[in-house]
Amino acid sequence: MFKGRSSIPLWGLLSWCLFQSANAKSKKYEDLNEQYGGALTNSGDYLYGSNKWGDDGSGSQNMTVLLDDKNGAAFNATWIWEKNIEYVHAYPNVGFESIQLPSKVSNIETFHLSGNWDFFPVGEEDAPDMITALNAVACKADIALDIFLDQDETHATNASRATHEIMVWQAVWGGVWPIGGRNQQGQKQAVFSWVPTVYQESIDAEIFELVEELVRIGNITSDMYLGLIQFGSETVHAAKPVELRMKDIKMSIGVSSTRTSSPTATATSSGGADMFRAQITNFAVPAALGLGAMLAV
Repeated sequence: MFKGRSSIPLWGLLSWCLFQSANAKSKKYEDLNEQYGGALTNSGDYLYGSNKWGDDGSGSQNMTVLLDDKNGAAFNATWIWEKNIEYVHAYPNVGFESIQLPSKVSNIETFHLSGNWDFFPVGEEDAPDMITALNAVACKADIALDIFLDQDETHATNASRATHEIMVWQAVWGGVWPIGGRNQQGQKQAVFSWVPTVYQESIDAEIFELVEELVRIGNITSDMYLGLIQFGSETVHAAKPVELRMKDIKMSIGVSSTRTSSPTATATSSGGADMFRAQITNFAVPAALGLGAMLAV
């Protein structure tokens, strides 16, 4: 006989279940310290990922994420990587979990991104010159939006299987510059990056016009599916621990089932294409691997 179970009154078991459910919903933060840890926000609109895909044992990354996303998604990542100083070790990020994804590029009307960030050596949050402080610990990193596309809608939702990747950099530290045309994992994936004319500390921009510009100049096609969107930081090297704080992150997408072609890109939105220039790029791989040519836009 199952005496342990029969000794619990049904009402007591129900109360315990309700308590556990309420406690889970009231949880505000979660730590993601596994190599591939993940957590959904309370709304289900955003999915955090620790994504330490290049962990070589030379350091660590600790990530804490905000589950209560009424005012947007947010996370902190504290990390140090001491070896392989030209290669990405991790990409702590927040992904957009829209029911509109995947969608054909030709059916997308808008994609808006907003958010801001702080980045500093641990214990030097108030350093008078943050660039100097980060250079002093040989920090190499960026802030970047990742967008993945493919002719196959299932592959478009998988960063490892998608044929095309678009990166929108907002900032970079340590002199690492995107070069090449193949991603670091060695996949035959075409990578196109928009790099800022002036490095940013925040973004509030209509991003989709950058995708449309790549359609216009023939790097991607409007019949591709856009399936995965992630926003975070590629972490490369730091001799001492550094901390990234990303907050107030909001993403929205507008999709029309009747739209059949991409309109001409404009630069009328706040912080849109006028803030960026395009390159056929990759991040931290030998130039001999890739295309390395500046595009004229």
